[in-house]
Amino acid sequence: MSAYAKKTCWLIVSIIFFTLGLIGIVLPVIPQIPFLLIAFFCLSKVSPKIRNWVRKRKFYQEHVLKFENKVKKIYNTSPKLAWLRKLTKKFYKNNQKEV
Repeated sequence: MSAYAKKTCWLIVSIIFFTLGLIGIVLPVIPQIPFLLIAFFCLSKVSPKIRNWVRKRKFYQEHVLKFENKVKKIYNTSPKLAWLRKLTKKFYKNNQKEV
């Protein structure tokens, strides 16, 4: 899959989740926050400007970055997750050859 196709897919997914988030604001049955967070995540995969903007926010640096570092530390040091590390390394190595 080309880089353009991947960006297009991420953009379409982000538009879908953003729309669901907006619907969730109007309808109290649908939660809007998870849909909006997923939309921003997908949008950050499309645009480096948005990714940098999100990473510069105080909330991201105080809370999300700490959580990411804890997860990375657990992922890299846990012997129970060794199989997952091997699988993801193999997956990324195969994807790098395709691009």
